[in-house]
This record gives sequence, C-alpha cells and structure tokens, in this order.
Amino acid sequence: MKNYFKIVALIIFFPITVFSAVPPMDPKELNQRSDFVVKGKVIGVSSKISKSNAEKAIGIHIDKKFKVIIRIQSVLKGKGIKVGQEVIIRAWQPSVRIPPMPGPQGHDPIPDKGDSVKVYLHKKSENNYTALHPNGFKINNK
Repeated sequence: MKNYFKIVALIIFFPITVFSAVPPMDPKELNQRSDFVVKGKVIGVSSKISKSNAEKAIGIHIDKKFKVIIRIQSVLKGKGIKVGQEVIIRAWQPSVRIPPMPGPQGHDPIPDKGDSVKVYLHKKSENNYTALHPNGFKINNK
C-alpha cells in the first residue's frame, strides 16, 4: 500500500518538479548566451492571450504573449542589427496554469512603451527576436 501512494504522488508531482521556474541569469551568462545585446527605446508593446507554447506539462496552460518593438540606439554585441533599426522582440508571461506551477515563469520584467532598455537577444528569423528567458530585458529608467 505504501508503494501505491508513492507512485500516485510521483505521477501527481512529477510534472511540477520537471517544469518549474527557470532561475534568472547573471549579466555574464546573459552576455554569453545571447546572439545580440542592444540598447534602445521601446516604441510599442502589444500582447495577446493564447495557448502556451512554452509549457508542455499536463494541464491547462495559457500565456500572455508580447510583441515589443524597440528602436535600436546602440549595438553592444552581434552583427546584422543597425542603429536606428526597429526590431520586434517576442516575450511571454503565464496567464493561467492549472495545476499551478511553483515559482515565477516567463519573462520578467516586460518593458512599457517609452522605456529605455538593454536587451539580450536570440535571433529567431529576419527582424524577429526573443529576449533571453527569463530576464533578458533590463529596463534602465525604472
């Protein structure tokens, strides 16, 4: 009977322990893992709610997906992005998690329109980037 409870507990809690929060990276790790490091001004932020692409565990998982547009003021790492260029950056935060997951998830913080930011980027496709997860945005004016 004890083994039965252990198996049930393992089945219930296994997805939670596997898919918990990703710890924030320190500046050195952010720099090493990024394809680009840029500074710029946020000129637009939009969001939509949709099924999670990030969470694969069993349950109901809905995310708020962001599209952050910045105008590049300087490029600190990488080639192919130019000063003055407008870049689309994708980010996300959880909206619904059933069952609830421990710890914070998604990108934190998400900048607002008008913010000055330093962003650690991974290139997805032409003019389509993601901020490194979870703390790829550094907001300079907050």
